[in-house]
Amino acid sequence: MTRLSSLDVAFLCMEDAANPMHLGAVATFVPRTPVHPARIVGLLCERAREVAALRRRVRFSWVPPGGAAWVEDPAFAVEDHVVGHHLRGGDFADVVSRVLARPLDLDRPPWEVHVVTGIGGGRFAVVVKLHHALCDGMKAVGLGLRLMDGMAALDVPVGTTRRGGVVESVKEVARAASIASDVVRGARPPARRSPVVSLSARRRQVVMARLGVDEVHRVRRVYGGTVNDVALALVTGALRRWLLAHGCAEEGSTLRALVPVARRGAGGQGNRISGYLCALPVGEGDPVARLRLVREEMARHKAAGSGRGAGALPLLAERIPPVVHRIAAPLAGRCAPLLFDALVTSVPLPAVALRLDGAELREVYPVAPVAAGHAVGVALSSYRSGLHVCLHTNQPWLAERRWLPQALRGELAALHRRIPAESRG
Repeated sequence: MTRLSSLDVAFLCMEDAANPMHLGAVATFVPRTPVHPARIVGLLCERAREVAALRRRVRFSWVPPGGAAWVEDPAFAVEDHVVGHHLRGGDFADVVSRVLARPLDLDRPPWEVHVVTGIGGGRFAVVVKLHHALCDGMKAVGLGLRLMDGMAALDVPVGTTRRGGVVESVKEVARAASIASDVVRGARPPARRSPVVSLSARRRQVVMARLGVDEVHRVRRVYGGTVNDVALALVTGALRRWLLAHGCAEEGSTLRALVPVARRGAGGQGNRISGYLCALPVGEGDPVARLRLVREEMARHKAAGSGRGAGALPLLAERIPPVVHRIAAPLAGRCAPLLFDALVTSVPLPAVALRLDGAELREVYPVAPVAAGHAVGVALSSYRSGLHVCLHTNQPWLAERRWLPQALRGELAALHRRIPAESRG
């Protein structure tokens, strides 16, 4: 039996039927020969059965009050968690949206894998759902790798809560008080209404887009910063285009994004994350100036560190007793729009070629959860030759299939046009 951290308990308590709190991923594969979904389902069942973390469910406990623990599920049947689908003229993104919209059953191990064939070009896809209480984005990647060819022996600890002595406990209280003060100062007036915040309970949909990673690197080499800085600037420009189309982008305006950050050297189970609250300059019309502003904003947060500021909300949640989350987490989740407008997260992937049953992995689209009161979650991953962007939304305007790929490509082209002639090549 392994206890959940307070942050993991918070993710459980924030969930409701309209706002599931699981992470997702959509991976597409290109097989050498046609595949049958039952074969891939059987292979994934065989490999998932050997991952201890996937055989455990949550059991709430009285010690500590309001706490919970991971326990072996005596009724675990891996076949209940791995499902095959075959498209017959349907829309792939719509199938993915329906799969991801359904909450996980918390009375059994909180994960699912869906195999989708018939998506065109001989490809098949694997859609993964892992509850956020089980892992953060980096640990989700580790669990996913265990299902790939040749990765069964990979060690992915999904393990323990932190313990410390009296001195460390005093320091923790001081850190919590400092972060809480930053969170209060960072809150915005309730009357403020963001154009990307929505109280609607409409079913969320996913929109996926792929860019060439070499083109992104070319921009980074010219203008500086990191690939993530460029990707965040491209997302900012795409959101600006959407806001302009709907009369919501004012000169100088910003959207505040929560950008999760993995805590270095933080092992163990569950979530080990903090975050930055970044102002995305959607009111800036110059794409180069937008990139510079995003780069400077990220550099400022990195220099200050991920252990302070209102963006360190996950660290504060980790220091609050579980019983408080059981009472207050649903309300806190609905108050999140007072702090930020959208979640934008980047999930690092290994650069090595990965295969499933010999089929080459081509694309990986991570899917961010969208908390109550929000309308947009954006997740990015760079794998091999592609930068993959997935937008998760309950806004019909944002869910239109073509706008995100067109907007991102338009933003990337605009940056390329501004590259000086002597730097092109």
